[in-house]
Amino acid sequence: MATRQENQKAYIDWQVYRDSLKKATVIDKTESFSEKQARIKRLETDDEAWFAYYFPNYCTSEPADFQKKSTKIVMNNPELFLDRCWSRELAKTTRTRMEVMKLVLTGKKKNIMMVSNSEDNAKRFLESYRAQLDSNQRIINDYGKQRGHKWKEGDFKTRKGVAFRAVGADQNPRGTNKDGIRPDVILIEDIDTDQDCLNPEIIEKRVNWIFDALIPTRSISIPLLIIACGNIIAEYCCMTEMNKKAD
Repeated sequence: MATRQENQKAYIDWQVYRDSLKKATVIDKTESFSEKQARIKRLETDDEAWFAYYFPNYCTSEPADFQKKSTKIVMNNPELFLDRCWSRELAKTTRTRMEVMKLVLTGKKKNIMMVSNSEDNAKRFLESYRAQLDSNQRIINDYGKQRGHKWKEGDFKTRKGVAFRAVGADQNPRGTNKDGIRPDVILIEDIDTDQDCLNPEIIEKRVNWIFDALIPTRSISIPLLIIACGNIIAEYCCMTEMNKKAD
């Protein structure tokens, strides 16, 4: 359990991150309503332009061809199991975040579950989404205020009813039905650890949990997007086993 000092530091870090987001996403206050609507419409037809406008602090260089190709697959396939085993520093987590944010803000996805090797890590990954929705001035200007009544770390909901929940590996993932909508996006981040990979029984149990407990939280009538991001850190790990079944 976090100490008081750790909670205070986390709060300060959160405020610093929010302030930096606000400064990075300045808006044109002279833009007319019709100009704004035309700009939004234009951006929504071009994924890379949308990413560059709403996430200028992420998009500091031209994306690689393989990144753009992967994004096209994600954005054009609402039912997809994608295993991103890209090496470090190739922006697999950042690109996934931008894709999911666009799908959420344009109304294509409604219930997001974030999974990692522990609940604390899952919450940490989910905080970047909450911060963007809370403090990205370009998102707020174009899509409205996002902060909903329920806005706590690891479990929050936007004003338009999009739900986000963090789940640690091997926890019970059920109970994520929000207003009759089951998870339609499952994000898996850094599910493997070096220590866990030393024990094949742990990996086998976790893989079974992914396929027998986590994924079945879906609705069979609603398309499910699964994106797993991580490095292959052992010959037998969750990423290698998901790779065998991913699209």
